[in-house]
Amino acid sequence: MFVVGCGRSGTTLLRLMLDANPALAIPGESHFIPPLWRARRRYERDGAFDEALLAEDLLRVPHVRAWGVPESVMRAYLGNAAGGSFADIVSAAFDAYAAHHGKVRWGDKTPIYVLDMPLLADLFPDARFVHLIRDGRDVTLSYLSVSWGPRSVWEAARKWRRDVTAGRLHGQELGKARYLELRYEDLVADPRTWLETVCAFADLAFDERMLEHNKDWRDRVQAPPGGAERWHRSVAKPVTEGLRDWRTQMAERDVRAFETIAGRLLTDLGYERRFPRIGLARRAGAGLRVGWMESVAAGSRAKKAFNRARGRAPAKIDRGR
Repeated sequence: MFVVGCGRSGTTLLRLMLDANPALAIPGESHFIPPLWRARRRYERDGAFDEALLAEDLLRVPHVRAWGVPESVMRAYLGNAAGGSFADIVSAAFDAYAAHHGKVRWGDKTPIYVLDMPLLADLFPDARFVHLIRDGRDVTLSYLSVSWGPRSVWEAARKWRRDVTAGRLHGQELGKARYLELRYEDLVADPRTWLETVCAFADLAFDERMLEHNKDWRDRVQAPPGGAERWHRSVAKPVTEGLRDWRTQMAERDVRAFETIAGRLLTDLGYERRFPRIGLARRAGAGLRVGWMESVAAGSRAKKAFNRARGRAPAKIDRGR
């Protein structure tokens, strides 16, 4: 199971709920699957696939080391997958994590994978995807409360629109058997019903312990020192509605700015809007802002592609180890 969505949409909450199931283990965010796949030329040797080099690279990924699996256990599982495909080697790392926690199934919660669902669906034909969607104005408030991610309402609106739109498009292509769309607002209003829905979708037995997501939450969040309290303190509480509420916590100019960029998607999703009509001049200005952000992003993608063509290890790998 892959839990995806725009960041700050409640994916950590859902991950902790699912990880509390005695059959399912979901580690901290991985971030390495698409980068390693795009760098697969690095693992092609004389027409063969160098799974040993891929395994060594996996052992050097900081996110994998943060999972806390003893290296001997990880090496044993990676070794057992020798001779397998790219997906087999990657699965072995997750299998090691699941086994380390006494579980038989694994999942992944890396929100940005919402942009890579087609790739993941091809690599893992049995995988299913849960797309968690939250009102983008509340997502924006959450982003602006932390020290990373979008630093302005404009950037947050562009990211939310991009991520949610991509996830819904990919989900339509996958079909209902492999894609489930879940609203954060529904999950926190009735967690039992929606967790039962997710479990049925994933052929997973519901367990009452999933409703105790905040038990041992610090040990399971897997954040840098001090990061759990700074970035994820809301999951320490029982499920609580209204932790963010753009209606009372967001300045009117920021609501207008967000809705100028992403108002149509809010409407499509059934969220209320404060400004259902946006003037042409504002929309044109927003288009210029978004165009500039897209050009910066394109430059970053081009640089990464250049490095891949030269056979360099992805940035997600710790070169100093």
